[in-house]
Amino acid sequence: MTTQNATAEAEVRAAVDRLVEAVRTGDLATLKTIFAPDMVSFDIQPPLRHAGAATKQASWEMIFEAFALPLEYEVRDPTVLVDGDLAVVYSLNHMNATMNAGPKIDYWLRATSTWRRIDGDWIIVHDHVSVPTNFLDRTAAMDLLP
Repeated sequence: MTTQNATAEAEVRAAVDRLVEAVRTGDLATLKTIFAPDMVSFDIQPPLRHAGAATKQASWEMIFEAFALPLEYEVRDPTVLVDGDLAVVYSLNHMNATMNAGPKIDYWLRATSTWRRIDGDWIIVHDHVSVPTNFLDRTAAMDLLP
């Protein structure tokens, strides 16, 4: 790994930490700075494709309205791969939170995000969040542990 890539990896890891803290605390202002305006998200909730940072922001607003803050949110052992101004981060993420009008949830997600350095800042240009599927009964496998 080059010194330049090592520095970029540390910067991306710091950006991931900012993202996690913003998710935990419901900090929409910080989240706005993390997603590229033309980003594409393959998020856990429908539809199949979410286009644009405004759509991603609306998803976060819905989450923060549905759950009691702060959220328990963990990014477990993120792998960060950097090549120049592009980086890919993948991890298993843990969500443990209480819904305002419902039960407590506790599940693991698979997450992959593509980051791009634009004007010196690392921002997400694509993300993908999913859970495995039990094909025989067509349900999400929300009870898996790493």
